[in-house]
Amino acid sequence: MTTPEQQHADQQQLRALAEPLVGACPDMRQMARETAQTILNKYDQGTLDPDHVYFNRFTRAVSAATYSGWAHYERPTQSLTLPQLVMQRFDVNDQDSADLLSDYTGFYKDGPNNDVFDASNEIPIAPGKVLEDFWAIDFSNVFQQRLEAFWSQHADDFRVLAKTNFMAKVMEVCADNPGSELAKSSLRAAAALGGEITWPVTLEQLRRSSPLHEGYALRTLDIGGYVASDILRIVMADGAELVYMPGEVEALQLFANRDELYWWVLNQTNERANRARFMSHFAMSCHAEHGSNVGLNHQIDLMFYHWGRDNGQYLNQLDQKIQGDAFAHMRDATRQRMQDDAHFALRSNSDLRKQLWIGYLKAFGQVFGPMAAVDWPVALAVVGAGLADTGLNIDQAVTGHTTAQRKAGVLGAVFAAIDTLFNATLLAGVEGTVGEEFAETGSASEAAEVEPGEAPTESEPQTPLSSSELEARLPEAFRSKPQDQLLTSFESNEILSGEPGSGALEGVYTQQGQFYVLIDDLPYQVRYVGESASWVVVDPESPFSFSRHVPLQRTAEGTWKPIARTGLKGGKPPKLVQKLLGLTPTRPAVQPLELTPYEVPTARRAIFSKYDISSENRVITGDHFTFDQEANQVYEEYGAIRDRLAADAEAFIRSSTLPERPRIPDLPSQASPKQIIRSIYENSEGLVIGEPHSALGSKRFLIDNMAELKKQNVKVLYMEHYTTDFQQADLDEFNRTGTLSAELKRYIKAQDFGHVTDRAGQYTFENVMLKAQQHGIRIQAIDCLASYAQAWARAPAATVRQQMMNFFAHLIIDADQLVRGKSRWIALVGNTHANTYEGVPGLGEMQKAIGLRVVDVDFGQPGGIGADPGFPYIHKDASTSRIKSDLLLRAPLTVAEARTSSLDELLQSAISEDQLEQRLTATGDFMFITKGNKPTLVHRSRSGQLVFTPILQDNHFFYIDNSRWPWAHQYRTPELKRLRDVLERNGMHYKPAN
Repeated sequence: MTTPEQQHADQQQLRALAEPLVGACPDMRQMARETAQTILNKYDQGTLDPDHVYFNRFTRAVSAATYSGWAHYERPTQSLTLPQLVMQRFDVNDQDSADLLSDYTGFYKDGPNNDVFDASNEIPIAPGKVLEDFWAIDFSNVFQQRLEAFWSQHADDFRVLAKTNFMAKVMEVCADNPGSELAKSSLRAAAALGGEITWPVTLEQLRRSSPLHEGYALRTLDIGGYVASDILRIVMADGAELVYMPGEVEALQLFANRDELYWWVLNQTNERANRARFMSHFAMSCHAEHGSNVGLNHQIDLMFYHWGRDNGQYLNQLDQKIQGDAFAHMRDATRQRMQDDAHFALRSNSDLRKQLWIGYLKAFGQVFGPMAAVDWPVALAVVGAGLADTGLNIDQAVTGHTTAQRKAGVLGAVFAAIDTLFNATLLAGVEGTVGEEFAETGSASEAAEVEPGEAPTESEPQTPLSSSELEARLPEAFRSKPQDQLLTSFESNEILSGEPGSGALEGVYTQQGQFYVLIDDLPYQVRYVGESASWVVVDPESPFSFSRHVPLQRTAEGTWKPIARTGLKGGKPPKLVQKLLGLTPTRPAVQPLELTPYEVPTARRAIFSKYDISSENRVITGDHFTFDQEANQVYEEYGAIRDRLAADAEAFIRSSTLPERPRIPDLPSQASPKQIIRSIYENSEGLVIGEPHSALGSKRFLIDNMAELKKQNVKVLYMEHYTTDFQQADLDEFNRTGTLSAELKRYIKAQDFGHVTDRAGQYTFENVMLKAQQHGIRIQAIDCLASYAQAWARAPAATVRQQMMNFFAHLIIDADQLVRGKSRWIALVGNTHANTYEGVPGLGEMQKAIGLRVVDVDFGQPGGIGADPGFPYIHKDASTSRIKSDLLLRAPLTVAEARTSSLDELLQSAISEDQLEQRLTATGDFMFITKGNKPTLVHRSRSGQLVFTPILQDNHFFYIDNSRWPWAHQYRTPELKRLRDVLERNGMHYKPAN
């Protein structure tokens, strides 16, 4: 057994290997960005961010007083950032017509989403000059030289760190699922791949190369012959397959058979984002079409036709066996991948001289999108710094952060993988799994001699489903149909002439460059799939898409017929099938909590629901009077409950003894979300996230890391805004079934709208809740009507809301943990509820939990985590309070998020009517404010009165309903700034905050 001193020495030596390796690892995008910055500096534009300098191409131009002499009033046909242009270079036509480049191309501060390009956003740099600079720089050769230098210096260390990362993932699995079949199989695989190892693994063992143990097979994963560069399949002795996918949240996956693996691939590729992430494990050249080969993306489309029937045509068509040391293979495959990607993505001077520029745009579209989806440095994922390890989703990695931000956490993520090997808590999980299965052996390496256990069992829903019920869950295009109906809607209107071809085109008609076949004397357009040497019928309206297609086969008589799709069998579908079809097994109901004295009695809730109980109700606040006796009775009952809760909360806070605080972890500033979550739960059973409710970062943290929270055995999400007496019953049903009632959905959407959350509709309260339910994390309300409504004639204290909610939440969390079983939990609340605020203990103090305040920071600004220094909050009366939590996470916005989040700058939330009277003095003066948690336009009318007009929302668009202003009436815009511009153009006067 290694001593603590040896473990520490090994840990430090591994860190010493990692730092220069990460620093030297060629990052194509970073190098392109540095080159772009050099060019900007040369032309006195060094203050510009290269990621915000766009090279745009147009089809029309008008003479104008601009640097180039031209303006363009259309969206660009091509738009690249300057770093992207550095990689792609100008095409051959541009080389031949360099003197005309400025007529229809130019550099601008706006990209593909704008349609006005003139002196207002032009950058005074001539494209022809930049073309000459590219010839002088020859970026491709510079990158190739850096690449060769990296591998000549760091190849051995890379293999060691790749092995380190794999062993760290095995330890995490054992800690997260001790004793599980996945943990046992992962330990067996570690022994089979790693040789004679002990736990903790030593540096000497990591350096040692080892052939695979007998009884196991090591293979690649391929789709239609396209081999993943960094995915390993470890075939166990019983035929089960352990898949290792570095850089992912669930890096190790166990499958009982090939069919399960097939279904898993479908689950990894059934949405845009997860498919882009999955495809990032394949070389760039796999994505493009080459001759008759349709490319990886279309191969995946073809897999969906068969819905899990593994016939060997698509999944693991090559099924290549890997010889020798597994981690030497990963090193060599990564090296080859980087060389291939550079050859595919970059164009050298030599390429252009030979005119071998074959149309990058044709392969990837005119906005460089798919290229960006895979330009994360692939070597980093293998050694511990993949997208998941650094906490980025695919959109953030591609379009969000600048390259500098994107790479800031890489070294920290690699260090985290190294530190995992020496983490005492995780080692306990390994030892527990080893001890459970290999009690009579002295080391994990001996596990390879033990017969593997049974293959993993399938998770099934409670009740069987018929085949027709399962089919109904499929998209219509993928449902099984009778043979004679498969080609319905695919028939072409083309009239075929001539004779079919021969040889490779036997039975196929060629007409105007397209291919057709006759089936039952009807013409159908087809495409050849070179990877499988087969033909498929395609949609004549969209012949280049495989989202709708029917594979064909040739009969012995020489005719064509469609291959029937295998229907789904009835019964209890495996877990992977359930997931793909959106089947959520109904979960058991939880034991109800005892009613508190602070909730509206069950029998009275229907009557209470008829009335507006909020601070906007002037009857409750005492400003107005009503003769409605039932209403008065409701308001009186509410007041009694509210006053009781306020009094008891104040008494509790005044006299209670708080539990001892947990240890606050000392985290590196660029710690990944995974590191943050694991460190917090090593010190506490609860995490309280405090947020400004309009913020994106807090919700993004939850949504993007729900899988990691689940791995940490978080069972409950406690949420502010949702009440135990009015929303919890619907939440309980949602927790069980995954179905939102109409009333609950309306309420959630009102919360998102009222708090002005993500206008792109991604990082919202609704999606937080949906993601939690998908991962089996139960949602529990921690507000009640009395704590939430806050309808006072005069509030007894400035902090009465914090007192009432925190006290009530404390009662609910304690009861929930007592009645339903102790578990780890997370809470999402406003930032004045997370930790002590103005003398009121937060949930962190009351529940012995750690408070994490999450704030959005502007695009381009540094993010990171550290101790929370706090910040002053300015109230309406100009008094200040200090908001502070245990930890502060600064979450940088992406470009798109910053664009929409900046709208909040127009909304004035802390402004009184007296202040409005003073600010809006002239007719036509206007301002955007938040009134009653809702965005509102307020303006001074011709009559001299202040008029408040609600700002309505239609999906992600804002508008006002005011027929007296036909020029603004129902004008929909994604940005309030555009509405402001419309109002100003019609004679009104915007009054900003300062």
